[in-house]
Amino acid sequence: MRVSDLQNFPAYPAPTGMEPGGWAIVGLAANFWAQTSAQLGEGLLLGQPAQVMFTPIGYHWTYGDGATTSTATGGASWEALGLTEFATTPTSHVYTEKGTFTVILTVDYRADYSFGDQGWRPVEGIVTVPSTPFTVVAANESTVLVAEDCNANPRGPGC
Repeated sequence: MRVSDLQNFPAYPAPTGMEPGGWAIVGLAANFWAQTSAQLGEGLLLGQPAQVMFTPIGYHWTYGDGATTSTATGGASWEALGLTEFATTPTSHVYTEKGTFTVILTVDYRADYSFGDQGWRPVEGIVTVPSTPFTVVAANESTVLVAEDCNANPRGPGC
């Protein structure tokens, strides 16, 4: 079976996240991630029950300023990674100029199928699914206001 045989079993776009939400400070890391996991599709193939499992294997970020990165994982929020705000992550990006940028994520999925009473078998090829593009506004900042006293709580937001 090939990827072209999976027309009735689509893989769905991965929801995306970023922080800070929708904006970035020039010269500091903005963090991006994909909220994706394996997807199971069910239906009929040649009149027999079939299942297709799409497993994410690659993430390709286009940050809108000419920079791109590819990773094997979708990334995570700073909090989930145990990092402070503006820390560098495998999926973060530092904008070097102010402006409005369109960010696009494309996820590569490996597909496996189960047909009738047979076990799981690999599908030949890769399924590539773009996510919904979103906008990031990058601006210059010389001062960042934070919600807490960074001396009292050095791990507080923005400290």
